[in-house]
Amino acid sequence: MTSTKTGIKALAAPVKGRLPAALRSAAALLLCAFPAAAGGPGSAGVQVLKNDFSPRAAGMGGAFAAVADDAYASVYNPAGLGQLYMPEASAMYYSGFEDSSLQHLSFVLPLQFQGLAGYDKPGFGVSALFSDGGKFVYRPIGAGGTVGEYSMDAESTKVLALSYGEKVFAGEVNLEGYKANMEQYLGLSAKYVGSELLQTYSASAFAIDGGWLMRDLNSGLSMGVSLSNFGSGLKYYKEDTPLPSILRVGAAWQPPTVMSQSLLLAVDLDMYLQEQLKSLRAGLEYHFQDMFSFRLGYKGMDDNKGLALGLGVHYESFALDFGMSVAGEVYNTSQVSFSYKFAGWRTAELKKKAREFRAPPPEPEKKQPAARPGAKPAGKPSAKPKTDSDFFWIY
Repeated sequence: MTSTKTGIKALAAPVKGRLPAALRSAAALLLCAFPAAAGGPGSAGVQVLKNDFSPRAAGMGGAFAAVADDAYASVYNPAGLGQLYMPEASAMYYSGFEDSSLQHLSFVLPLQFQGLAGYDKPGFGVSALFSDGGKFVYRPIGAGGTVGEYSMDAESTKVLALSYGEKVFAGEVNLEGYKANMEQYLGLSAKYVGSELLQTYSASAFAIDGGWLMRDLNSGLSMGVSLSNFGSGLKYYKEDTPLPSILRVGAAWQPPTVMSQSLLLAVDLDMYLQEQLKSLRAGLEYHFQDMFSFRLGYKGMDDNKGLALGLGVHYESFALDFGMSVAGEVYNTSQVSFSYKFAGWRTAELKKKAREFRAPPPEPEKKQPAARPGAKPAGKPSAKPKTDSDFFWIY
């Protein structure tokens, strides 16, 4: 997280009666710093929107645009909301540079009606983000050499978002002889961004996110493209500042596995359009024993590149996820989230969409004993054996 921190010294002015003017001067300097490198690094405001808001995604280096299958789907690719098969709520806490922090709350659910494309169960999500950029410390020096100290919030941001995603295509596609069992999704988010500097100057903006996601159920491959924070800019005082628009292009692969485990590989290329910057992200997630997840990621071509680690613990409908950067060139961050899936809300149709981490083992065929010479054939049973038609395997 980029934190705005500056120490200002007034060398020849007494404090009394001049504090408001001094703060206005400091704020003006802070605001003018935003467009100083227009079109380059730091030229966009509300840099917190470039962070990873999901510990699961953070542990995978932020490569999540082609995955997007949980409560944080709308952050990386709102099209992923169409994959949901049960409601989910999640709360996340992020600890960043020095005393900066943020909290993210989200709730997503599949809707019980057909989407615009005629497929069942589109996904809907609502989320809220609250960030604190740390403290701004002002230390004026009085005429007698005394030093005062005043502290205030450097920057605070809140983001409210409504998101929607649905399946728009499902069926077999012949790709040069290969028959792909393909699903495609589209999604859209509308968000409000409010920001305040030095507890004095405020600005707001509206933005939209859009995304596309494609899955091949036969091979386990998926691709995703999303555009985030596209909209009006912020205007602090007299300066206009654009939002950090992010174009994400990603791919993921979930190969076949055996027993109680699964493996997910993902890679993303994130492009920050206003700042002419790129970030290459790659990661993996290994899930085993239906309970534990281990994640490893790397961020390259980034202002804080380095390794990332993550761990998840799942028990029934509860999940606790932790992610952190461990080799950042500038600073290390950590975040934790608690999630709950409302499994009891699933309908029979939704249960069929639940992903299994393994295929059920085939049942061995029962061999009939060889007939003895001269033995009479067994008669037909008086009644058919009872079968349980309500029990079946989901592949």
